Amino acid sequence: MMDDKAHIPYRTAKRFLIELIKNNDFSGDEEIIRLLHSILQDKSCLSYFTAGTMSCIRIDKEARIFLPDYSDQEVKMPCLPKTVFLFFLIHPEGVSFKGMRIYLQELYNIYQMVMKKNIEADKIKRILSNLVDPMSNSIYEVCSIIRNRLLRVVGPSRMEFYDITGKRSGYHHILLDRKLLVVEHEKLRQMMER
Repeated sequence: MMDDKAHIPYRTAKRFLIELIKNNDFSGDEEIIRLLHSILQDKSCLSYFTAGTMSCIRIDKEARIFLPDYSDQEVKMPCLPKTVFLFFLIHPEGVSFKGMRIYLQELYNIYQMVMKKNIEADKIKRILSNLVDPMSNSIYEVCSIIRNRLLRVVGPSRMEFYDITGKRSGYHHILLDRKLLVVEHEKLRQMMER
């Protein structure tokens, strides 16, 4: 039976590891990332390894979403998922899905910014009322669409930083460091600066 372990001199292994880290050649390898997470207890050390793999989120003047370090293509979403994604970017502290009703006006304002065509105010209010209804699954369906659209660009190894995450009855948020958020849309930027 063969031994799985490679017998490489320390100096050679160290040189290979340094080269991998410099070039981020391991960034898509889930096994290596999992091992690094388990080895590195200190998150500041971990950020050294993952910093080069994070893209900023750029929201342009037309409220289009881009992850420029991953793709030149817009991350396209329907109006409601885009509204929810932008809403959670505005609230880094997190928001409970069950408590979203108090943010109805803010969601309405964001929805108006992202929609490209005129829709009756009553129709928007019905859509958003269904979204914030604690008895509806709408918010979970919307988050699934967001996850699907982001996954195509971000990939599974970095999804946790861009996805809306949280416990079912607790607060949900997007983990991305807001220093990686570039907002060119004036009204959205004002909302985020409050």
